[in-house]
Amino acid sequence: MITLPWRPSVTASLGVCAVVCIGAMYSLVLYGDKYSVPEYPKIFTLPSYSRGLEHPTPCRTCQEHINITFAKVHKAGGSTVSTILQRFGDLRNLSFVIPRSRVSLGWPYQLKLNATDYRPALDGNFNLLVDHVLFNKTKIQAIMPRDTAYITILRHPFEQLKSAFSWYEVPTKYRIRGKDPIREFLQQPAKYERNFRTRLPFRYTRNFMAYDLGFTNLSQAGNESAIRDFVRQVDSDFDLVLILEHLTESLVLLKRYMCWSLSDILYTPKNTRTYQYKTLGEYPDLVTAHRKWSKVDYALYDLFNATLWAKIERQGPDFYREVYHFEDMRTKVVQFCDVAESSWKLQIPASKWNKKFLVDTEFCSRLRLPQTTYMTNLKEKYDAQKRTSRQQKRVPASVYCFSGTGNYRFVTQKNIIDS
Repeated sequence: MITLPWRPSVTASLGVCAVVCIGAMYSLVLYGDKYSVPEYPKIFTLPSYSRGLEHPTPCRTCQEHINITFAKVHKAGGSTVSTILQRFGDLRNLSFVIPRSRVSLGWPYQLKLNATDYRPALDGNFNLLVDHVLFNKTKIQAIMPRDTAYITILRHPFEQLKSAFSWYEVPTKYRIRGKDPIREFLQQPAKYERNFRTRLPFRYTRNFMAYDLGFTNLSQAGNESAIRDFVRQVDSDFDLVLILEHLTESLVLLKRYMCWSLSDILYTPKNTRTYQYKTLGEYPDLVTAHRKWSKVDYALYDLFNATLWAKIERQGPDFYREVYHFEDMRTKVVQFCDVAESSWKLQIPASKWNKKFLVDTEFCSRLRLPQTTYMTNLKEKYDAQKRTSRQQKRVPASVYCFSGTGNYRFVTQKNIIDS
């Protein structure tokens, strides 16, 4: 058994090397050079936490929530969250709303019911919707269980604009010239939008996130009353809105709301890349110009960034210790997965916030899968089950024990309540 240090990864590497060398010398002493070096231990264990964290008291029990709709917003970290939900459902053999097309459920148009845009559930019931869909809660409620939790994610609108400019090649599409296309565009946004003649029902540069969440009447983009009404509706429709700039805190809050384990929210970032505008600072004049142009996105972000921190504050100081613990654990798991060979395993000890669990290379493979690849795998799994007329047995929902201060909200069949 090799004990990895809790902090420095360099020491961990030296520890592994020391074991290999000792094993080699042991082999040479016993057998000379007739046989290969015996395998060194393959289970690595992080040190246990302090005794006070291993057996928390008092204990609150809850059952993990499995019915979730994630409204995936473009260029806002949605793929990273989608893969978390895909892994969660895959490991439990839950039923996904699987698109008939490659990656979207009818987007950018309204979801068509009667399985036009999606494959029917093999057992008649869905648990998870995690792909791009033009959010319309009435339509989604028609196919999802009554106790479905609704979540989404937002990103600072100016950062989202920079990402969209790169991903959708906006300067080329809009015929924007010059060394600073974003500045050039924001000086005359209406002019460049007119240059981009399209029948698409949304705009890459204006309220793109709001469109994904159901703001489809683009003519009302400057109507303050319509904006307020829409933001209130989103606040009513969603149980939790994650913020990309505070993803770790958002995921720990999600884990608490859904009664999950920390292993369920482990992730590696998806669809990240370097592009021309990524390092462009948030110049006040550019942000001000963009705020005037994309009012709905900023109204959404301002509200839900504030409400995220209000929810976190109600969790109490224990929340920040869990955030630190999760980020430290995530770093160690990612480092392990980067170097792990097929027989290696990493044992994560129990703590105040998680049960003991084992990370193996299969888990690492799932952790690294891109969202589109994971959806392809889920489609293949669906097809295999359909051919055999057998759906894999769902894993019973786990019951977890939590402690700490603050209010914990768990989904019930009627609504989400404070407990």
